[in-house]
Amino acid sequence: MSKRAGSTVPQFRIRVPTKIVDRLRGKRVLLSISPPDDYPFVRTVTIGSDVSFSLGTDDRTVAEARQANALDHLRRLFDLTEAAPISLSHKDMVALSGETYRLYQEIHRDNPGEPDAWMYHKALSRAALEGRIRNPPAAALMPNEVNTVIELFGTEDLTAAINALPAHQHDALEDRFGLLADWVLIRQRIHLNPDDRGRFLRLVGTASLDAGWQLRRNAEGDYSPDPKALRFPPVESVTAIKPRQTLTGLLDLWWAEAKATGRSQNTYDTYRGAIDRLVKHLGHDDANRVTDQDMLAFKDARLKVVTAKTLKDGDLPGIKSVFSWAVDNRKLTNNPADAIKVKAEKKIRTRSKGFTDQEASAIFNACLAYVQKPKEDARTAAAKRWAPLIACYTGCRIAEALQLRKEDIREESGHHVFDLNPLAGSIKTGTYRLVPIHPHLIQLGFLRFVADSDSGPLFAKGSYKRVVDFVRTVVTDERIQPNHAWRHRLKSVSRNLGFDPRVVDAIQGHAPRTSSDDYGDVSVVAMARIINDIPRIAVSP
Repeated sequence: MSKRAGSTVPQFRIRVPTKIVDRLRGKRVLLSISPPDDYPFVRTVTIGSDVSFSLGTDDRTVAEARQANALDHLRRLFDLTEAAPISLSHKDMVALSGETYRLYQEIHRDNPGEPDAWMYHKALSRAALEGRIRNPPAAALMPNEVNTVIELFGTEDLTAAINALPAHQHDALEDRFGLLADWVLIRQRIHLNPDDRGRFLRLVGTASLDAGWQLRRNAEGDYSPDPKALRFPPVESVTAIKPRQTLTGLLDLWWAEAKATGRSQNTYDTYRGAIDRLVKHLGHDDANRVTDQDMLAFKDARLKVVTAKTLKDGDLPGIKSVFSWAVDNRKLTNNPADAIKVKAEKKIRTRSKGFTDQEASAIFNACLAYVQKPKEDARTAAAKRWAPLIACYTGCRIAEALQLRKEDIREESGHHVFDLNPLAGSIKTGTYRLVPIHPHLIQLGFLRFVADSDSGPLFAKGSYKRVVDFVRTVVTDERIQPNHAWRHRLKSVSRNLGFDPRVVDAIQGHAPRTSSDDYGDVSVVAMARIINDIPRIAVSP
């Protein structure tokens, strides 16, 4: 959603895919996008290079629901534009036309308005069906057609005026019922054979006329059941309607199961980014349409903007996992992502993975000297000051340090500890760990900082990249990762000093290397002996 300058009302906007924009340019589309419990919200839009319109409310919840409904309808249209046309039986078309009747009922069931509005609606629809008028206005879901009716039929007896016009003189079905017919076909994802269009328009028109009769009776106080509502076969009986598996829908189904088995929110966010990039590349969200060639084209396109390692480790795990889950759960018959084979790049390393003593000292001094910028969130400034220092003396992931809360700093077994806990945010292993606080951090005032902080998170949400960028200004060597290098450094320091590898692994949250290592617990006391022996980083006075 976006907003125009000076307006609080959000705007809907979607760009039409380049490969179909010329085929759709100028087409008018009917949208009925009210969420449940909202008042009717209907728009008719014209497609250009994009589609945009006001969402008509400054209530964000309602606006987001309307936005989602409009996106769904238009994406179905975009997908249909490239689909093969199909023919339908008469029974199937009658079943589909029932969607028109139900749409009117859904919009107006509780508040049908004035009887005259439906009288005029019926008059125009009947005249169009019988070929007595030309160029009528499109059948409105929120009818207000009195002026048109008076212009065409006058102010006397309406039935007599219509009957006085010759029948079968004009073909006005498309003008009057085309938008309604398209709404039904788009909603049900059917690209109808043009040869069947005329018959379907007539059936939609008849359903619209029947709905007008019933809503006029409702407006007059008669809510008795309409026998004509029973004439439509259930739309589920239409064999051409198949539930579409969307890529984003499959991701959500995968996540519902993966979350229950302990997968982290960070994993979902990574997978979501990969699926979104694939959908953007494809120009549609239909999982059944994805072919091996599509995936190979996606690989080629991505390799123009990212490295093979980024594709292999960033995009493919999520895409392959979601497709594989869909195949295993009988949602799809094959995994097109299996067509992608990316050879691992030969690793060339020209320096250590961890920070050197000089780099560590430079980062420490920069952190300790950091001064909050004007208008900068105090918790963002705190993240730049403390997160690298915590990572240095614990070997934790920067993200784990940044999600620490005030209550996560406490005493255990006579030692001040960090409680790195999944309740605070994403922990890769899904398991909490208690890590003693290095005496140098206490000397530098970390516990005072915690005591002076408000309850809840110590650092600003979303400060990860800001910390990365800050450290990168100190250590500019692109061969090293400015946050992860602390984990490598701690391992190197530990080996140099002969620390117990099992205890170091427990401090850093690494899994035991052997089944025997997994016996027993690594206590806070054991970790404290190692933490206290980690050499202090040299800092300027």
